[in-house]
Amino acid sequence: MTDIEVDADSEVDVDVDVVVIGSGFAGLCAALEAEAAGATVLIAESQDVLGGSSRLAHGLIMGAGTRFQAAQGITDSGDDLFRHYMTLNQWQVDPAVGWRLCQETGPTIEWLNDHGVEIVGLYPSGDEAVPRGHATLGGQAVVDALVSAIRRRPRIDIALRRRVDRLLVEDGQVCGIAVGEDEIRSRATILACGGLGANTEMLKLFCPTPLTAGRDWLWYLGAPGSQGDGIRLTMPLDVQLAGRGRSQLTMRPNFGRYPDTYFPGWLVIVNDQGRRFYNEMSPYSITQPIVLAQGGPVFGVFDNATRLAASPHSTKATKKVALPGETEEDWIIPKIDAMVDAGVVHRSDTIEGLARKIGVPAANLEGTFERYNGHVARGEDTDFQKVAQHMRPVATPPFYATELRLYMLGLTSVGPRIDAHARVLDQRSRAIPGLYAAGEASGGVLGPVYAGSGNSIANATTFGRVAGRTAAADLCAEAEVAEPVGAAL
Repeated sequence: MTDIEVDADSEVDVDVDVVVIGSGFAGLCAALEAEAAGATVLIAESQDVLGGSSRLAHGLIMGAGTRFQAAQGITDSGDDLFRHYMTLNQWQVDPAVGWRLCQETGPTIEWLNDHGVEIVGLYPSGDEAVPRGHATLGGQAVVDALVSAIRRRPRIDIALRRRVDRLLVEDGQVCGIAVGEDEIRSRATILACGGLGANTEMLKLFCPTPLTAGRDWLWYLGAPGSQGDGIRLTMPLDVQLAGRGRSQLTMRPNFGRYPDTYFPGWLVIVNDQGRRFYNEMSPYSITQPIVLAQGGPVFGVFDNATRLAASPHSTKATKKVALPGETEEDWIIPKIDAMVDAGVVHRSDTIEGLARKIGVPAANLEGTFERYNGHVARGEDTDFQKVAQHMRPVATPPFYATELRLYMLGLTSVGPRIDAHARVLDQRSRAIPGLYAAGEASGGVLGPVYAGSGNSIANATTFGRVAGRTAAADLCAEAEVAEPVGAAL
């Protein structure tokens, strides 16, 4: 595509072709793609640093059919990812949007690598047939690489500490932004301003489940700029909202504010009836809906023999996945003992006494461990098929238990509904001229089940690129993006 030119006879007076609101993965990718198509771009960031919540991420990116998979002899494709993604979410994602994500996230990972993002390994993203989690050096490293690329593009400008107050709209078309008394007129505006995890009032209105963890537990991993601006700015435009109530929550004990995402295979988790209800080594993406379905508190339980064996740096080998960048451990003897002293971990000489302390039926809890210990002795978990080599009996007193909650909030995924080209849709399902959205600022791309590590970054980077390309293409009066969405879904 050639450089975008404004008709000399046009009455439209603009300061910049494309305004991008937000500088996380979605915003940075959108800016680079719009500029590559010939547009001038302004990135408006509300905080005093670039990167938003993206800079705090682990940096895994879910993708299929990449050269990095091929180098390890892994055969995969966007079609396979699409079938997995849609089935996992019971087709509660618009198929065209899901198709776009699954087909383009692989090429996007390669595009990121071409822009200086190092891919340092492959990990399982979730419960998938082949590893799809592409590890980087972390969110900040990805941001740094993209910002470095942007610094080499003179047609991209950046404005920090500029939280957008409102969108400028004329005759139904978004034509810029306002920050206080200052107005910037543009021909296209891309919402890439993150989710609403840092705004309790917005959570109450649009995504209340995280608040059930309790104020003294809930921990949002993102940046303070995640205030729900994508919703706030578009409410006057009568947009459709998609993904209401959707978020990604990780279950942990209340041991500290650091990520330790997966449980060691020896931990036994029971519900408020004192019964196991799933494979404790399951990916956190699967854990969330299963735990919510219990409808009550859940607890992690183990015995003294397991405690004594839980030396520092011992848990990594007993997890389904040890995510890169996680350096602190919950389930080690120094931390366990400290939490016993703090009253966070309960201890009793008998299973019956432990049951009383955590408020579950004693007979049920005793029965659970009679059955579980039998599984350990036989070397097979005939109930939930947990890997037997990591199972340990719960038989040596004293016994320990601590409550677990879904309190580590990774992201929210409610926002203006977009089509497969990242155009924002109004209540009549019409694309709002001049308005696009990507990443957490959009809704409907992530389904009710988080597909696994890297699902959010795949969304942000892929649809950031799509939004940038579409905005530039629409400025040239192209009816559609050059690449068609898959015709056969």
